[in-house]
Amino acid sequence: MGQKIPRKARKLYEEGKSAAASRNFNKAISNLQKSVQVAPDYAEAHRDLAYYYFVLRDLSNARKHYQQAADLKPAERAFAATYIRLAEFNINEGSYAEALKYAKTYLDMEPSARYVNDIKLAKAIIKSAEFAVEAKKESIQFEPTPMPSSVNRLQQQYFPTITADEQTMIFTGRSRDNEDIFEVTKKDGQWQQPKIVEELSTKNNEGTCSISADGKTLIFTACIGNKDRKVYGACDLFISYKTGDTWSEPVNMGKNINTKAWESQPSLSADGRVIYFISDRGGGVGKNDIWMSKKDKEGNWLPAENLGEPINTDLNEISPFIHANGQTLFFSSRGHAGFWGYDLYKVEKNDKGAWKSPENLGYPINDHNDQVSLVIAANGKTGYYSHEERQPNQQLLSTLYTFKIPEEIRIKRRSDVVKGKVFDSKTNDMLKAKIELTDIESKEVIAAVSSDSINGGYMIVLTEGAEYALHVNKEGYLYKSLKFNYKEQKEAQEIELDIALEPISAGSKVTLNNIFFESGSFALLEKSQTELDKLVTFMQENPSINIEIAGHTDDVGADKANQTLSQKRAGSVVEYLTKNGIAAERLKAKGYGETQPVFPNDSDENRALNRRIEFEIL
Repeated sequence: MGQKIPRKARKLYEEGKSAAASRNFNKAISNLQKSVQVAPDYAEAHRDLAYYYFVLRDLSNARKHYQQAADLKPAERAFAATYIRLAEFNINEGSYAEALKYAKTYLDMEPSARYVNDIKLAKAIIKSAEFAVEAKKESIQFEPTPMPSSVNRLQQQYFPTITADEQTMIFTGRSRDNEDIFEVTKKDGQWQQPKIVEELSTKNNEGTCSISADGKTLIFTACIGNKDRKVYGACDLFISYKTGDTWSEPVNMGKNINTKAWESQPSLSADGRVIYFISDRGGGVGKNDIWMSKKDKEGNWLPAENLGEPINTDLNEISPFIHANGQTLFFSSRGHAGFWGYDLYKVEKNDKGAWKSPENLGYPINDHNDQVSLVIAANGKTGYYSHEERQPNQQLLSTLYTFKIPEEIRIKRRSDVVKGKVFDSKTNDMLKAKIELTDIESKEVIAAVSSDSINGGYMIVLTEGAEYALHVNKEGYLYKSLKFNYKEQKEAQEIELDIALEPISAGSKVTLNNIFFESGSFALLEKSQTELDKLVTFMQENPSINIEIAGHTDDVGADKANQTLSQKRAGSVVEYLTKNGIAAERLKAKGYGETQPVFPNDSDENRALNRRIEFEIL
């Protein structure tokens, strides 16, 4: 101790040290406070007093005395711990330049190797502070606003999840000490008051949840079970399905999803066939990792797989959200370059379906505080999240917010919503039908959902970057074939499309909208295979029916040439069917040329619709 310290101050200091050795930190603090009152320049007393306050988590006083100690003896190695604590205080407040200065000073003092945790902390602070200083130079526009008071009615509401049409939101709400799942809907464009989802509610907590794009499948977290709802791990994921306005009894998702460890924070793909969630089970990259499972063709969940690097790190990842496009994942992490604490990240799939490197969403969406969850609307325009704030009385408030997505973090492929009802064309009865969306080039089924058996409702999303076939199937009915070309970027829209299915009977017919030929030719293009295979399956499932394949053209060209072309095109379809096992005697090919237009041949769009292949039940 180089400075001239009065004997009284030294005695109080030693008495304080002795009290601390006996774990009596309150007495130690009392003695050291008296010591620095006698000798305000007593650096060692300030340093140790700061440490005792730090042990008791009185961070305000700890910081004050660490700062005084550093100011009094700025270059002594014995005061190195002062600098790592000051670096930590500053990074936690977002004072990045100060944090960087103190962390570098700490390492420059060459602390003993036994302080491995503080050395590791200093390096992490330097990494985050350097990142933040540069990232803040390119801040993006971020103007969040609270959702209406009609929604934010509870002390805490958090982890929102939303349907693709943004008409229904599900979130976790806490009233007193109980967590429940709440549903809130829009009416005339205005959010109404949330209501507890009674079918899912128990006396125990129901936690973080996720809903499919159509609002028909919901997965939530439960950590305490009952005789009807068994929980086998620290927390398990449960699944429920909605028919009409009623949710089914929740079912534990089983051993391929849940383990004896902690499973929580689910995120469902748009069609409910893929789930991302957090688990601290063994076999991952870090402690809390993002895991993923898919449904097989029979509807069973396959064993969960760890997403691995570059998404998961040796630190914690939480709150995954898979966008409706199925190709963009948002999540929160402590392990990637960021602003300190938990930051939000976005990661896209490449053309081969592998995940690229995650991107920090930037400042001020991310800052020194924890950002733990984010939901992005299907159209990519709006974000939803919950903001936590601790009141002076230490009461924690959590409020739902919304904001317009800045251009800098827009997803590459947005999704449109197609929704409506499926019904019987003769009786108008609502039908439960299977709806499949297929990428006609890759032949991959992108989404598979069902319409509601009570109200006929369905909802599905179309994502930019592909050409799609949409097929609607129900036993006893002709399937409906629709096409959507989303190869080019489009202005986001919502498509209302009611679908009438015709019962199978003589004379009923369907246009096969996803059969394609080379221009002026009867040679089938490869992207017709999805439609042709669908027709093969239909014929196999209905072995008693015979059909006519009818070819039609527009009015461009000579009548005779159009007649010949339409006949050959119908013949090409029949040839494909026979080569794939459909008996020739069940099939008839007939060309009608330009004689049966469905629209006037007065525009390119109408002519394209008149060039078609139909099949009719004979």
